[in-house]
Amino acid sequence: MTFRAYLWLMGIMTVVAWFGWGFVVSRIDPDEAGIIGLLIFYITLFAALIGTFAVGGAMYRVILRGRSEVVFREVRITFRHAVMVSFVGLVSLALSAKDWLSGWVLLGLVVGVGMVEYLFLLVQESHRN
Repeated sequence: MTFRAYLWLMGIMTVVAWFGWGFVVSRIDPDEAGIIGLLIFYITLFAALIGTFAVGGAMYRVILRGRSEVVFREVRITFRHAVMVSFVGLVSLALSAKDWLSGWVLLGLVVGVGMVEYLFLLVQESHRN
């Protein structure tokens, strides 16, 4: 798949995910839907955030920074970062909804995700050698 095709496909699917999230927000009553409604809300938001960060990050890394030698590697790294940032955002939102979010909890979440990224970098470096 070419980089241009990746951007188009991810862009279209991101727009679909945002429309899905908007549909959930505007049409589903959280009191009536219960846990299924909340799961659909969080899943569609997670997909929309991943798509937004992945497309934006890939465009930034490849087009603006000019890292077009190994596009596949840049896209893979950007997608991994998009998943991690979306995870932090979603967990923060869920914790905030329960009034469990504090500065220390958010710091712990960010440090935990940072440690996961460090492990990915260690594994990636060991494959190069």
